[in-house]
Amino acid sequence: MTNWKVGALINGAIEAVTGPAAQDRPGAHEWMVWQGTAADKAEALQCAEKADPRVDLEWMRIRYERDLNNR
Repeated sequence: MTNWKVGALINGAIEAVTGPAAQDRPGAHEWMVWQGTAADKAEALQCAEKADPRVDLEWMRIRYERDLNNR
């Protein structure tokens, strides 16, 4: 399990990051959707969908298809 941060940018993009990339998140032009431990990016994105109804997993499936189809 790894600590993940899922943030939404002002342009509507959803981003899941971990490690050093997550250190200074959220930035000035984003808000935190979900933060916690998950096994991988797909699980982090699914947790974000449950935490915030503005996160649309179907839209993310198109954007992160390889990650989400591995489940």
